[in-house]
Amino acid sequence: MRVLIVGAGTTGLTAACALSLQGIDCQIIERRSQPSQLSRAVGIFPSTIELLSSIGVSADLFSEAVPMRGLQYLRNGRRLLFLDLSSKEYLGKVGLFFPQNKTESVLAGVLRERGVDVQYGLQLTDIASQDSSAVVEYSNHYKESFDWVIGADGVYSLVRQKMAIGYPGLDLPEWWSIADVEVNGYIPPNLVTVNLQEPGNSLSIVLPLGRGHVRVVSSKEDALSALRQPLDIKKVHSLGSFQISVRQAETYYKNRVLLAGDAAHCHSPVGGKGMNLGIADAVAAAGAISRGEVEQYACERHKIAKEVIRKTEFARKVVTSNNFLMKCGLWILVKAIDVVPVIRRGYIRHLTEI
Repeated sequence: MRVLIVGAGTTGLTAACALSLQGIDCQIIERRSQPSQLSRAVGIFPSTIELLSSIGVSADLFSEAVPMRGLQYLRNGRRLLFLDLSSKEYLGKVGLFFPQNKTESVLAGVLRERGVDVQYGLQLTDIASQDSSAVVEYSNHYKESFDWVIGADGVYSLVRQKMAIGYPGLDLPEWWSIADVEVNGYIPPNLVTVNLQEPGNSLSIVLPLGRGHVRVVSSKEDALSALRQPLDIKKVHSLGSFQISVRQAETYYKNRVLLAGDAAHCHSPVGGKGMNLGIADAVAAAGAISRGEVEQYACERHKIAKEVIRKTEFARKVVTSNNFLMKCGLWILVKAIDVVPVIRRGYIRHLTEI
């Protein structure tokens, strides 16, 4: 059996790791000329690391990951809620901070040890899939036949487009922004800060990325100026803005092609579930190919992602809404999390589960 994986992000690399562990001949291509140095996602769930361990990616390779030990919600600079996650109760059960590019480097290293190298600078240009095989054409005009193709080539997936699989949904009009910076002074290395600010009830999230290094994500166009309490910035590593798409492929399976990760679904970064969902897709897709259960894969993963999108969109609307009743409901929920142990435990579990 031969499998082609299109896209060498976390989803594609994970699929290759899962397939190679089972001795399945897999090939992975990436249109970029080299590995990405950017890190869109920074959160990786303990359950995701367990999933990677099941396909031979040792948990020891994530030893540099920084566990979240605290989460605070502020409203206009005043603390509404603080969750202390440093106790033994939450050991191994909370999110970890490990930049996406480092995760990809770990996965690529595992693949190299297994004799699988990413073919950078090679792009799929066409695909013709029948019942028993898929013939792909590359940017160098070479054609090749595979038993299966996994499209892990992102939101603008060419695999999905060539297979004429619909990607219905919507593109939100608002521009969000992101900034990775080094700061002067002490920044708690394990603390996530969520700022709910008025006017406009904008959202800003400050995520630790290591000693003196933080990421700011904002629902406004300028992440740094949106902060009510400005950071003392030492160095700006990157700035960017983006629009949120909320979409899901009509099917994850057609003929001899499977979709996984952002090629199959996309949603807002609220909750940090995107990369983790893609990794879970990849492991499931590899297992489905090896067991001959691709239809089941398509059905189950579509259902799971649909629920993640629903919850993520609800959370986004709640924390960015200007509706008075919605804001009142948010403050009541925050208070309930603070004082009711069962609600607090359920909320913490929700933070690190897909």
